[in-house]
Amino acid sequence: MKDGLQSALLEAIVRVGWTHKIQEKQADEYRRLNDGWTITQLVTAGLTSTGAVTILISNSYYAKVLTILVGLISFISSGVLKAWNFQTLATQSKAYANKQLALRDKLIDALRDLVFDLKPDSEIQKVWEQLEQERLNLAPEAMPTSDGAVKKAGKQLKKRHDNETDTDYKLFISAEILKKISIETCGYRK
Repeated sequence: MKDGLQSALLEAIVRVGWTHKIQEKQADEYRRLNDGWTITQLVTAGLTSTGAVTILISNSYYAKVLTILVGLISFISSGVLKAWNFQTLATQSKAYANKQLALRDKLIDALRDLVFDLKPDSEIQKVWEQLEQERLNLAPEAMPTSDGAVKKAGKQLKKRHDNETDTDYKLFISAEILKKISIETCGYRK
């Protein structure tokens, strides 16, 4: 039972760890989009409302065309910000990431209790079942993620190694615990 429980905890820690990192990167992406569109809207709205385009270009035909173009960009950026509330999406992705981080910490605590025999296996089994249910209950709250967020998360995590589950343990679990359960810090079993 102990080996199966240990394996389940290790797998869950890695899965939750990846989910957390991907959601963090998605939140960053939403914040960047929000900032970019907000700056675009402010600049273009400022240029059109102050008449700066007309003043900067003395030729009235070009001034009219450029004013229309800048006004259209201002209108589009305003619509994009309203249609895709990037600030809210960033907050939701960050909140989901934080839930995953808290879950990962609980899973690591359960693994620690298991490998150091701090609690009876049967008690840890109950904790595992509760945590697995919590993980499954969180799944419907998951925010959609882009390929870009997944790539950025992968790049950040893979700086430390590749994405095979066995080699990802060291990304999320302390070396002390890995040593205790006979997994070298490079991720391979002895």
